[in-house]
Amino acid sequence: MGSMNAKPKPAARRARRASVCAALLVISAALSLPAAAQPRVTQGSLLVSTDEIGDASWTETVVLILHHGPNGTLGVAINRPTEVRLEEIVPDLGELPELEGHVFRGGPVQPTQLVYLVRNPPADLLRDAPRILEGVYASGDLSALPRIVEARGPDALRLYAGHVEWAPGQLDREIADERWTVTAGSAERVFSPSPWLLWQRLRNAGDELLVDGASTPPRAAPLGDAAASLRETAAALDEAAVSLDRAARLLDEAAALPGG
Repeated sequence: MGSMNAKPKPAARRARRASVCAALLVISAALSLPAAAQPRVTQGSLLVSTDEIGDASWTETVVLILHHGPNGTLGVAINRPTEVRLEEIVPDLGELPELEGHVFRGGPVQPTQLVYLVRNPPADLLRDAPRILEGVYASGDLSALPRIVEARGPDALRLYAGHVEWAPGQLDREIADERWTVTAGSAERVFSPSPWLLWQRLRNAGDELLVDGASTPPRAAPLGDAAASLRETAAALDEAAVSLDRAARLLDEAAALPGG
């Protein structure tokens, strides 16, 4: 049996160094993975505020994009219902008891101006209204509200007091700063029967279908979170590999000492 202090053979040292180099190559490849790209903002996208939003008034907010272009961006916050009655904002409209409690706080810009979203409006109404999503249209024509309620019922309407605006390029910078995540909008999300839960459900839901109720399936973490976890793991492995390489050099130096 050989001595425990016998020098490592050159072949063994070369094999150890090769394994360290291979580990470093794997770690470097993992670190070089690009971050998951945000979906492109378009009309109908949803913005979900993150912990980096930096403004308490936007905490846990979901915004539906109504327009996005070179001249700026416009949207409405869709998860902030209030108890404000419609006639308090538009007293000349008359009472629509069915819409009581259906006014949302859409944003800080023009808070007394009403804009609404309607799901599948009657064909002879809102001919010039822009389509925001499949079956979802936006309008500010308050004279059409009684007919919409009569034809489709109050659940087909969402009324917003005020809206949100971004200057050209401003929203892109905020997204780059990770203040917002971008996900797909849908009629089901916009007209969710539990809008106060929408932010929590979308925060980590990625583009999965939003389903209300107890049967909601478990949601997988979005790709961006997985990439971040991979980078954290790779960083830890990188530190471990450096320590391993340092230990290997110390062993070689010790083996090279006289009498080693």
